[in-house]
Amino acid sequence: MKELLQKLSKNDLVLGSFFFKESENFFSFTEKYSVPELRIRRVALVLTQTIDTLGGIVFDRFLLEGEDKRISIYKFDDGYCGIIFQNNVPFSSIESLYQELISKIPPVEVEVKEKPVPKVPEKEVRRIPEKEVRVITEKEETILAPSIFEDIKEILAQYLGDFSDTIFENQMSDMKINPEFATFSKVQKLFFSLQKASAMLIGPSHAREMVDKLFSLIKSEE
Repeated sequence: MKELLQKLSKNDLVLGSFFFKESENFFSFTEKYSVPELRIRRVALVLTQTIDTLGGIVFDRFLLEGEDKRISIYKFDDGYCGIIFQNNVPFSSIESLYQELISKIPPVEVEVKEKPVPKVPEKEVRRIPEKEVRVITEKEETILAPSIFEDIKEILAQYLGDFSDTIFENQMSDMKINPEFATFSKVQKLFFSLQKASAMLIGPSHAREMVDKLFSLIKSEE
């Protein structure tokens, strides 16, 4: 992927290019134009949330228009490739350049190995005496105090800044969590979802550090 971005950025029509896929981020710019890494991460995060909001709408590419620049976004290899160029450059020229480059990328061959069919042993049927039958009751889950969510939002704000509320609300909505009846296991899953959503913006190591602090909030409830 890095090679593709470098080839794109070497073209005179292109100012820069980037690729994002979950926590994976690459970018390449010309000497005359560059964008801070943090801004690229924010662009990737906003685009990902926009795509998630669109739900079942399937697309191959879309175009972002700015005052003097454009960004053409293409769906590629389960991620998204962005190309930045001036407004006076025709979109068709960027499209032709992109299609020409990806057509030269060799397909990845996946070796499929046949798995041996395991022998299924004959099952021995055994009658269970009444005295061996036990009734196992499901353990009741702990309901966390609603105030825990204010503490969660404070930690998110420390790491995500202005994006914290948006990411928090999106994850709460996607997981259908009601703060009044949030179970311990639900909040655990929420933390892992927040880590995944934040990694693109602040990087995997900071996202892990953030989620460790979140887990410390509920450690006493285990």
